[in-house]
Amino acid sequence: MYWADEIAKKIISSGKYLPYWVDDMKTPSGFAHIGSLRGPLIHSSLYRALLTQNVKAKYTFVFNNFDPADSLPPEFKDSLGKYMGFPLKDIPIKDNKFKTLGDLLVNDLKSVMNELGVEAEYLYSWDMYKNGKFDEVIKIALDNSELIQDIYQKVSGSNKKVQNWLPFQAVCEKCGRIGTNKVYKWDGKYVYYKCEPEMVKWAKGCGHEGKVSPFGGTGKLPWKVDWAAHWKVIGVTIEGAGKDHASAGGSYDIAMEIASKVFGLEKPYKLPYEHFLLGGKKMSSSKGIGLKAHDLTKILPPVIARFLFLRTNYKQQINFDPKGNMIIPDLFDEYDRCFKAYITGSDENLSRVFELSQIKSLPEKKDMFIPRFRDVANYLQQPNVKLLDKFEEIKGRKLTSDEEKILKEREKYARVWLSSYAPADFQIQMLESLPKEAKNLNSKQKEFLNKLIDLVQKNDSAEELQSELFELTKKINIPSLEAFSSIYLSLIGKERGPRAAWFLLSLPKDKVIERFREASK
Repeated sequence: MYWADEIAKKIISSGKYLPYWVDDMKTPSGFAHIGSLRGPLIHSSLYRALLTQNVKAKYTFVFNNFDPADSLPPEFKDSLGKYMGFPLKDIPIKDNKFKTLGDLLVNDLKSVMNELGVEAEYLYSWDMYKNGKFDEVIKIALDNSELIQDIYQKVSGSNKKVQNWLPFQAVCEKCGRIGTNKVYKWDGKYVYYKCEPEMVKWAKGCGHEGKVSPFGGTGKLPWKVDWAAHWKVIGVTIEGAGKDHASAGGSYDIAMEIASKVFGLEKPYKLPYEHFLLGGKKMSSSKGIGLKAHDLTKILPPVIARFLFLRTNYKQQINFDPKGNMIIPDLFDEYDRCFKAYITGSDENLSRVFELSQIKSLPEKKDMFIPRFRDVANYLQQPNVKLLDKFEEIKGRKLTSDEEKILKEREKYARVWLSSYAPADFQIQMLESLPKEAKNLNSKQKEFLNKLIDLVQKNDSAEELQSELFELTKKINIPSLEAFSSIYLSLIGKERGPRAAWFLLSLPKDKVIERFREASK
């Protein structure tokens, strides 16, 4: 059974976690990397699995755009450095579409999530605080500051207790920063704060001291308290978290205890999941490290991008590094295997992965010819081959409209893969000019290319041409490896390539002859 279905059944059979409210959240601290998509898609899969069990369920996604900017995307460090410590929603930018940095970064991730079929209702912490939805939990937290500190100590194992600490971050009335303020007193009506110049390394407070009512969006709760407060305010009963938050004694455990002991909630269903890595390394949105989420659907169709996340169990790492290897063609092959299992009913788990990977409706279960991605990429590089004709030849009859649609989509993404990601030994396109690598051919190689011109001119059979190529190497006494290397160096700038005769006849003869004349001079 697929993991999401297994968890959905476990949640329902427990009799707890009612109503079934799935939630996830993200602080838009930078342009989201692709690893940021794992949480939304895990929650999307679980939400769909619950619906499959014929129960009512809800899925929300919170953008924490009231959080302070403790770092900035590399693109904005110079222009927006003076706004460090401001709420993300309150940092103005010059943009035709967006007024604030928070709006821009929220939209950036939200657009990709929509492309990948994430069904969540989007919520925004800025709006919820400003509309007073957090007023009740703010008062509860401030009245129970000692208990919250005790929970921090007990769960994290820390022995350090901060005097006059209160779980609230006020927005400075003078400079507008939220990340630099220490709230040190609560009298039941007002919180008293100081905007500390040296409290954090990433922002400098203005030194202002003041008092303010903590309600109506004049500030927010700190992260771990805020997380539990969201569950209370929204009504969340199911929320997963990445491994970094879910380690023993981490923020997930602390938020769970605060939810239970401070806000009187049943603890939400806990679902810790593994990281998404790029080339074995963890990514960072705020530091601009990793492939950006908005680039994913430029290199993969949305349905394959969604499949990339859902084919792997949530307990296992995903390591995706598309450059210079066959990971993308292999991914398409895996998807096609699941597609066939869905059509034939041959494997329940593979079929289920396919179903949950679909963006909208499921396709009809009917026999379908699926053009293989790596074949599309291969034939694209052969100038004399027309893709539609070639795949109709392989199928043995005309492609249906659905099959043509798949072929056109794969052609689009195969071109991207060939131009930017394919390993060098797969790229076999003839270069437009003589490669620099061909300028060091020895005299024997030049002689071989010069005599090869006649063979190319008179031959249209790949088998015959291949045979004559070997005969020519013997005739002029040149090692075959050296001879064939001269062909590839002249055409594609590499020492190796596909079978020579077939490759030569796939290219325009006049261009091949012209190139060999130039290389053999």
